[in-house]
Amino acid sequence: MTSTVPLSSLAASPNDNAPLVSKLLFTKDTRLLRHLEYLWGLEIHTFDPTHERSILHIRKSMENLSSGSWSLVPTQETLAAMHLLQKHNYTLPLSQRKSFLTEFSAEYEYIFVPLDTDVDFFVLQPGQDPQRLASPYDDFPRVTSSANPFFVLFYSRLHRYSAPTSEAWQLLCGSVTSQWRAFPLPEEFLMSCYPESLVSESDDESEPDGQSKSGSEETVVTPMDEGPSPVPGKEAFVSAWVRNDAGQPRESLVLDVPSSWPYAPEHEPVRSLREAVKLHSSLRSAFALWVITTAFGGEMVVWDNPRAMGYSPVWVITAMGYLEVDCIL
Repeated sequence: MTSTVPLSSLAASPNDNAPLVSKLLFTKDTRLLRHLEYLWGLEIHTFDPTHERSILHIRKSMENLSSGSWSLVPTQETLAAMHLLQKHNYTLPLSQRKSFLTEFSAEYEYIFVPLDTDVDFFVLQPGQDPQRLASPYDDFPRVTSSANPFFVLFYSRLHRYSAPTSEAWQLLCGSVTSQWRAFPLPEEFLMSCYPESLVSESDDESEPDGQSKSGSEETVVTPMDEGPSPVPGKEAFVSAWVRNDAGQPRESLVLDVPSSWPYAPEHEPVRSLREAVKLHSSLRSAFALWVITTAFGGEMVVWDNPRAMGYSPVWVITAMGYLEVDCIL
C-alpha cells in the first residue's frame, strides 16, 4: 500500500461513491480567539472559522463517523514548525509576526487516528479495488489534506492521546497547545482595533491630533460613562458574576475519579463557588482561576454549569491538572 493517500480517498464503506462533503474544523466559538490571533500572526478580530483552510473534504460515509470514530493530527515534523512559528510570534515585536495561513499554505501529511476499533476503513482509488484497513490498523497510511495544520490540531487536540505516536510527539504536541492558554496579550495588540485618535495621548494631555484647542474656554467632552465600555473591568465583571451566582440553584457535580488520585473529592470540604471566590480573594478575578490552570498544562473545556461545582478552586485546579483540562468561568 502507498505510504500516503488523500483524505478524500478514505471511506467507511467500499461502495461510497457519493460526492464529497465539507467538514468545518472550527465550528465552535472559543474564548481563545484573541490569543490564537496573536500567536497565529493575525490582526485582532480577523479570525475566520469558516476559512477554506479550515475545511476537510471527505466522503459521505466518513462524515457520519467524524464525530467520534476518527481524527487527524499533524506529523512530528509539522508540529516542530508550528511550535517555531508560535514562538516567533510570541517573542518578536507585533509588526514582525508571521501569519500561519501564509507560512503553512501547502498540502500537509497527517496521521489518521482511528478512535473506534469496530470500524473498517477503505481506500478508494480510481481504477483500483477497495483496500480494507481493519483493527489494529497497523498498516494505516498517512493521509494528505489541504487543511491548515493549526486548524486540524485545534479540532483534534483532545484526541491526541489516542494517536499512535511516540513520547517525543506527545511532548511536542503539548508544547504547541500549551501556548494557547491564557497569557497577558500586549496592549499594542489589544488596542490595534481602535482608531489611533482614541488611544493616542501626549504628556500634557493635549488633544489626540496634537492641535491646540479653540479660543473658547468651553469644551464639549463626551462623558466616559456613556454607553458600555468595550472592555469591562475585571473586578466589576466578577462582582456581577458573584451576585448572579447567589441566586443560582445548586447541583451536585459527579466526577468519575480514579482511585489513584491523591486528592479525592471526599477529602476536600464542599464549598459553593461563591464562598470559594471569597476565600480565595487574592485571585482577584475569575480570569485568574483560568490562568492558574495553565500551570497544569491542559486542554480547554467549557463546563455547562461551572457554578454548580461544589469544590474549592484548589482541588478543582489540581483535578484539572490531572485530567489536563482547563476551566473557563
